[in-house]
Amino acid sequence: MRIPGTHRVLPVAFAVLASMVGGRGLASAAADVTPPTLTCVDGVLTGITPRPGERVRFRRRWFCDVDGQANGVCTFGRRCRVSSECPIPSTRCHVTAPVPVGGQQREGSVILACLSSGTPTPCGPDLSCDSASQICVRREQGGPGVIYACEPVPAGCEADRSCGCAGTSLCQPFPCQDEGANSIACVCPACV
Repeated sequence: MRIPGTHRVLPVAFAVLASMVGGRGLASAAADVTPPTLTCVDGVLTGITPRPGERVRFRRRWFCDVDGQANGVCTFGRRCRVSSECPIPSTRCHVTAPVPVGGQQREGSVILACLSSGTPTPCGPDLSCDSASQICVRREQGGPGVIYACEPVPAGCEADRSCGCAGTSLCQPFPCQDEGANSIACVCPACV
């Protein structure tokens, strides 16, 4: 027997119940079901992609700052269509959610957060990139070697720091993978 609507509630209820039975209490049980936070940088248009270990379904739907302007508000977009009409490509979304710089807003099963382009972008375990002029690039070198670097944003890619723009010059000859706002990875399939 299936009761409509319970498929969304039951996993949360079981997580809370299992944590309470384990003796950890209600506060730590609630921490286990905290929704993921999707973070964007104001003025940087990117698609939000999952980081290693994250669930894909929450990130796949959202685009960062679809207006592409550094105006103090990140306009998150869902169900978007990217138009490559000349002279200026544009992104049109059926659903938008404006979030002010420094703020957070819950939208369904995710929390949307907006950073200023002056807020440093974390890059690997030790670096922080200047979000206004640098992009975080993760390069796979083979074996366990992964190198993180803060690279200058390529000319013409100030508003679109995705693989489609920045990756063409920063990742050659390797394929590029978007890793989030102001962050890409140069993947070496033969190195792994």
